[in-house]
Amino acid sequence: MNKRGTWARLGRGAVLLALAAALLTGCGGQGGPGGAAENRPAAVKPAPSGQPLFAYVGAGLKEPVTEIAAQYEAQTGVKIELTFNNSGALLSQAETAKKGDIYIPGGKPFVEAAQKKGIIENVVGPIAYHVPAIITPKGNPAGIRDVRDLTRPGLKLVLPDKEATAIGKNAFKTFEQLGITAAVEKNILATVETLPKVSAMIGMGQGDAGIAEYSSVSNQKDKLEVLEIDPAVNVIDEIPCASLTFSTQKEQAKDFLSFMQKEGPGVFKKFGFKVPQQ
Repeated sequence: MNKRGTWARLGRGAVLLALAAALLTGCGGQGGPGGAAENRPAAVKPAPSGQPLFAYVGAGLKEPVTEIAAQYEAQTGVKIELTFNNSGALLSQAETAKKGDIYIPGGKPFVEAAQKKGIIENVVGPIAYHVPAIITPKGNPAGIRDVRDLTRPGLKLVLPDKEATAIGKNAFKTFEQLGITAAVEKNILATVETLPKVSAMIGMGQGDAGIAEYSSVSNQKDKLEVLEIDPAVNVIDEIPCASLTFSTQKEQAKDFLSFMQKEGPGVFKKFGFKVPQQ
């Protein structure tokens, strides 16, 4: 073999080796050792699907949850569609429809009931506390000072449904502790299915007192007054946030739960709710 042919073959080989080295260097710059990919986070959050999340929300939580949903959409681009009702009705609706992503009832017992039905995926909380309180028209014309005063003959009371609402359930637990259930029931003018209806009726002077959430007067101070129930007998509930097993966007729902856990307490506090110490 002559020297010219040998050098020609060696030249071609050197070119091929150089090309291979360049390709390997390029790949390393993108994803190989020492490349830029080493600076990326280990797990990258998937891009939003573009589909909204659907949430079942207790009616008494409308204001804070609406604001939290707006904040989440602004941050992620994912819209949260909200439906409001009493917690019991929402549980029945979710169980029947077997659709939706998030359940935010007024109390933990409703999530526990949903867990028994097998429709809860994940739970975070407490986001805030659901605190029963006595509300009266401005000036408290009936002169109510204590939960035992609700037994006074002739009073007209507006109470939340004790089966459908967390506050209603807990108020009647307090009455039972004190042995005043029968006397209170004699004074019931109306039983309503949501807390906002209690506030609306008392604000319009359609009753002497009602039981609602402690935060009920936060934006109605010109119409209502609030009286705290003695903590020794008051039954306070946790407000949780849960994702549903039949969600078709489980990762996005889980991300919303994380957002709610972090940002929710501050927003609930803004609307007058009592929240965990931060």
